[in-house]
Amino acid sequence: MKNNNQIFLIKKFLNSNEETIIINQVNEELGIFYLNIIKYYSDQLGIKLNVDEKNELIKSADDLFGLKEIKILNITNTKKLSEALSAHDKKIIFTDYKNYKKLNSKYNCVNGYKFEYDINFFLKNELKINNDELIYYCKNNPAFLFSETAKYLINNRYVSDQAIYGDKNHILDIRKLIFEIKRNDINIKKLYLNIKKEAEYKKLNFLIY
Repeated sequence: MKNNNQIFLIKKFLNSNEETIIINQVNEELGIFYLNIIKYYSDQLGIKLNVDEKNELIKSADDLFGLKEIKILNITNTKKLSEALSAHDKKIIFTDYKNYKKLNSKYNCVNGYKFEYDINFFLKNELKINNDELIYYCKNNPAFLFSETAKYLINNRYVSDQAIYGDKNHILDIRKLIFEIKRNDINIKKLYLNIKKEAEYKKLNFLIY
């Protein structure tokens, strides 16, 4: 692997002693994609993620079982960002392109505008998926990458997402909520939890049918 591979860079950071990595998330949907990538590798490595909605710089207490913890921050304010960067704890900072441009020569950084390459690499090299239709869908809907690949990995067959119609379409309800969060709330943790909920429901559906 090359050192400029962003997926490799994230995985390497999680397993290193380095304090900071910065992610230019571009938008909320790509923020969710990269957060899911981080969670995927942190689960493998036994690392606890602390998604801090308030971006407070309070040092976390050590885990009773010795579990390593990484704080997830979402900061665009320059002053708060500077304070966060000066803190000596392990953290992943999601920020905007303006701050990314200022800091990418000083810190390990992930550029969200390269997300299509990251999706392609992750699907083909990590998940061993070479389905062109699925890859195309994930590039157009990066926040749903893990829910869509979960379907494929159950039976190695991919069919574009079709709503399951009935008296109550739970997936549609969840997606409406996700849309409302994106439009009105922009709360990365709430957005992540609802996408996770959708993935779990869809996985159950495909186990049943």
